Order: sequence, then structure tokens, then C-alpha cells
Amino acid sequence: MTPQETLANLGLAQATVATLATVMVVGLGFLHRPSRAALLWSLAFVLAMASTWVSVAGSVMGEEAVRRAGLGLMLGAPALIWSGFRARRDARALPWIAVAQSVATAAAFVAATEPRAYGMTFRVAFLGAAVFAGLTIAETRRAADRMERLVLPLTIVSAGFVALAGGIVVAGLALPSNVGDLYLPRILNSLAMLVYLVCATVSVLYLTSVSPVGTSSAISWPQFTVTATDRLARARRSRETSWAVLAIRLDDPEQIRSTIGESGWNRIVSTFETVVARALPAEADLGRPARGRLVAVVCRPGPVLREHVRQLLRRVTEVDAADWVDVHFSASIGWVPAEAADYDLTELVRLAEDAAETASGLGGDRWERLRA
Repeated sequence: MTPQETLANLGLAQATVATLATVMVVGLGFLHRPSRAALLWSLAFVLAMASTWVSVAGSVMGEEAVRRAGLGLMLGAPALIWSGFRARRDARALPWIAVAQSVATAAAFVAATEPRAYGMTFRVAFLGAAVFAGLTIAETRRAADRMERLVLPLTIVSAGFVALAGGIVVAGLALPSNVGDLYLPRILNSLAMLVYLVCATVSVLYLTSVSPVGTSSAISWPQFTVTATDRLARARRSRETSWAVLAIRLDDPEQIRSTIGESGWNRIVSTFETVVARALPAEADLGRPARGRLVAVVCRPGPVLREHVRQLLRRVTEVDAADWVDVHFSASIGWVPAEAADYDLTELVRLAEDAAETASGLGGDRWERLRA
């Protein structure tokens, strides 16, 4: 098999893996548990998928400029992975760096027509992508779930990315460069990106759909019911009396939606879920039965939980509504101690929803507690 055939096969493999990875990260990660970090990671895979297909199309058509442009765009993906980790810890994500890197690298590859210039441009650009792979390692070391096994693939492959980039640059400086000398770096680059995509997919899927660290919104209702039912069953066996179920809802949701529109409503719901998650204890389980409604299972003594509830109601009313004139946000909460329904989640949720509806009917911005 000739080097050209090897590169073509690797390009097709890269495009196929990138497409499957994108579908999984977006479908199983971002759509399952939306967040800014998950969005940036999804965009990294979308960029990798689109750029690999551009590169493959350039190879098939015999358009070297198109192939090089696709390759250059792809090298911005590691910077988006790094941006996602920064967003996950609420730091400035700086995704524009990835955009600038992709565009600049693609333009440099197309402009460098002379073989020696292209060879060095290729090596330097690969090193630039490796810089963000190294920064990703630093970000993973700061994450609370850094020791989880499924985070290790991304950490290990990022370290390999840095080592390979350093080796390619050193080889380029030590040896004269011509067209034939680029075949080995291109093959190594293709293999490295293929392995990087697979390992990044494993880790990103864990970080977006499994790991509880960094979540700021509720989990899906089926997942919540399984977790909450198990917690309440264990609490009942242990005779723990500090468990409660809260039903939390935005007041006047239909009026808000009709006033600010569907897009504004989605933004408010996302903000509402974040406010609730940050106001309740960190270990509280949150489920979303419908948009604008949440259910929480919490273990706290009554006086302590009362302070959390007061803080939650206050924070909802403080939601920035500057973009929507004449819209006031408030919430109503139904509060039911777990022993009131013998720790049965279904009955507790029903009672809590009824109590929340009562609180809303009394004007909202309040809670209604059902005594055990």
C-alpha cells in the first residue's frame, strides 16, 4: 500500500469515527444534560467531523488546497476541548481562541505552497494544537472527578499528543524537509487524531452524561426516579427522619412564555434550574417532570431546609429580567416530609405538587408545607 493510499484510508477512518463521536457526544451528552461545557465539547466534535470530511473531499477531488484547509480547521478542536473544561469550572471559556486557531491554521496551510515552508508550517501548527492538549491536562487535574477511570483516556492521549508534536518539530528542525519527508508526519498526525477522537469521546461522554461534578441543572425524570426511590428506600430502612421532597415551580409559566416568547422561556427555565441547584444542598437530587417545574429530594433538618427554601425563593425573584419589561419572576414550593407518605416517592411527589399548586394559588412566591 502506497503512502497516499494509507493517508486516504486513515482520512476515511477519521471522518467515520468523528461522525459517530459527534452523534454520541451531542445525543448522549449535550442533549441529555445541557451545559455550556457540553456545548463547547459538542462543537469541538462537530468541528472535527466537518473538517475531516472537507479534507477527505479535497483528497477525492484532487484539490490540495481544500485538503489542507480541512486539516487546518481540525487542529482547532483541542482548543475547544480545553475551553469546555474552563466553562465547567465557571472560568472564562475563551472559545474564540479555537476559532482563531482553526482559521489561521487553515489559511497558513493553504498559503504555504513551497514544500519546505509547508513542512515547517505543518509541524508548528500541530505543536500549537498540542499546546491546548497540554492545557487540557492541567484542567483535568483541577477537576473534582480527575481520578475517575473514564477521565484517564483523555488525559493520557493528550500527553501523547504533546509528546508526538514535540518529536515532529524536533525532527523537522534537525532534518531537511521535502515533500517525501511529510508523509510520515502526516500519517502520525492522522493516527494521533484518530486515537485522540476515540479517547476524547469516552471521557467527554462520562463528563457530560454520568459525572455529577459541574452539573447545574436537573437530571432526566426517569433517572431521577430511580436514584430518588433508592435513596428514600434506604432512608426508610435506616429510620432517617430528615428527608423531604420539594416540588418547585415557576409562577405563571404560560403568561411568562407568551410575554417573552419560546426562546426567552427556554433561557429562563435554564436559569431557574441553575438557581435552584445552587440554592439547595449540594447532595440534593433534582428531577425535571416538566419545563419550569422541578422536584428535589433533600436530607436536612426542618430549620436548615427552611433557610434553603427562603434563599431559593429570594434568588428566583432576583433573576435578571432586564431583557423582558414588565415580567416578574417568582416560584412556589410544596414541601412534604418523607415520613408523611412512608417514603414512597410517587405519593410524596403528588403531595408536594398539590402543596406547590396551593402556594401558587395563594399568590406565589411562597412555600406550603405538609405536616407529617
